[in-house]
Amino acid sequence: MTTTSTRAMVAAVFATSTLFLSACGGGGDDPVGTSPPATQEPSTPIAVNPATVTVNGAERSYVEYAPAKVADLREYDARGVRVVIALHDDGSDGNEYAQRTRWTELADEHGFVVAFPNAVQKKWNLSGDANAGDELAYINAVAAAMRTKYALVATIPTYLTGTGTGGSLAQQLAMRAPNLAAAVASINGVAQASTFNRTDFPPSAMGAWIIRSADTPLTTTETLQAAYWQKANQTDQAPKVETTDLATETTYANKDNALQQVRISSLKPGVAPDGSAVTRMIWNSMFDGVVRFADDTRVNGTLHANQTIASMKLIETVKELRPGSTRRWLTYVPSNYEALKASGKKVPLLFSYHGRNGSARFQALITEWPKVAEEKGFIVVFPQGIGATWAVPMEADARDMVFFQDLYAEVTKTYNIDTTRVYLNGSSMGTAMSNRIAVQQPNLFAALALCYSGHLGAASYANPIARTDIAMPVWQCRGGDELDSEFPGSEPAAREFWRSTVNKHKWPPTNIVDGRRKIEVWSDGLAEYRWQVTDKIGHFWHPGQAKLMWEQMLSKYSRAPNGALQRQE
Repeated sequence: MTTTSTRAMVAAVFATSTLFLSACGGGGDDPVGTSPPATQEPSTPIAVNPATVTVNGAERSYVEYAPAKVADLREYDARGVRVVIALHDDGSDGNEYAQRTRWTELADEHGFVVAFPNAVQKKWNLSGDANAGDELAYINAVAAAMRTKYALVATIPTYLTGTGTGGSLAQQLAMRAPNLAAAVASINGVAQASTFNRTDFPPSAMGAWIIRSADTPLTTTETLQAAYWQKANQTDQAPKVETTDLATETTYANKDNALQQVRISSLKPGVAPDGSAVTRMIWNSMFDGVVRFADDTRVNGTLHANQTIASMKLIETVKELRPGSTRRWLTYVPSNYEALKASGKKVPLLFSYHGRNGSARFQALITEWPKVAEEKGFIVVFPQGIGATWAVPMEADARDMVFFQDLYAEVTKTYNIDTTRVYLNGSSMGTAMSNRIAVQQPNLFAALALCYSGHLGAASYANPIARTDIAMPVWQCRGGDELDSEFPGSEPAAREFWRSTVNKHKWPPTNIVDGRRKIEVWSDGLAEYRWQVTDKIGHFWHPGQAKLMWEQMLSKYSRAPNGALQRQE
């Protein structure tokens, strides 16, 4: 693409965005890696950890930092320990950048880990020079090393930031490999002009922030960078302009998802571009509030608001349910519970189990069961596994089986529960745990919702402890992009057990197509069975799945006092 055609493209993107130019200016050159000097804040030296990775046969160095109790943080919420990659300007290094930006202080306060990569000879390879370092491979390797060291899941939210040429690299990496990050923020640096001639970047929405030291017209490449992210985020609202203590900000957002945004900020005079105040601004105003769900492989997932236990109105309980066994769980109680209780009504109960390397909070976030429970009037319990996983041996007194039994007793004692309407749900390893519970005590449940893949092996279903005498409505699902090799043998075994062994179904099923969902429904046997495959998703919770399962199956079933299954439309 020529320079003329590139500018024509930019003009087209901004055809309906005249406020952009009036608020931020346009034109000029972009002096990459020339951050204006600013007074640095006095600070105590920070101890960071040196580390190396080998990339394309060459050893590359970086420094990294984690809170002292990072292992405890992971045990508490394995999905809450996120990763920040912070890139220094040319002429500096990772240690110096750590000292100036104080990302380490935020890491301590908010429980994330941060890496400060080092450029070869203090100069980043933005041009893709084959004789210089492969920066994309290097940063990918650093991110992977951080996840491995701290036992974080591969899809843990990661954020890219940098100053000067480091900011340019951060923006370039976010464009080239958006799977790296949920958001990017650069200070006095955007991708090189030649980057915008590329047409092979994967489509992806991204929280994107361009931070500048001076309130001057945007340079040509800053305009190109803003245009790129506006198109990627499909920003379709008039810009919002506001002034904070640190900067003047112009924000363009998608009307359906405000996290898909482009933010352009001009720092006020005297604000250090790589000081701790700007670091806090980046984390508090953007990074902390956005996560990426791997729920759509066509567009590298979707951006979602990161929510806390408090913001989701979950009740956290840590209790010794039996001597020597302290366990933790979260509970969502609908706002009309007390009114229902006062009127003598009992409410349904659903248990939802998180996956391996998951957490009770993250399970509540991705499934959106609290929203469904609030709308429909039932209680949801999210148990927390030890070591962020579950133990599923086929012994009657297995550790996590006993935890469920104790938890069931505790919750039904604490709340006014309709014990004829109790349901069980899980994700991944939580699906295995849900299966494990259900095969031993199916009499406790009116229906099961087991999504996404992660099941017991065939030998477990053949174990004498697995009951086959109670008909059970079951909804199982998986992602269309999940690999069969991820769960060899277990998924077919689970389907065979619930569909044929327990519910006595025969072919053929009824087929339903619902958007990306393809659902097979068996209704000729003892109880309804559904098998669902959702297109364009891998091993992740399916959007809207909780409400669908509740409305189309779970809410319709209960157990009579004699244990018989009852269905009501």
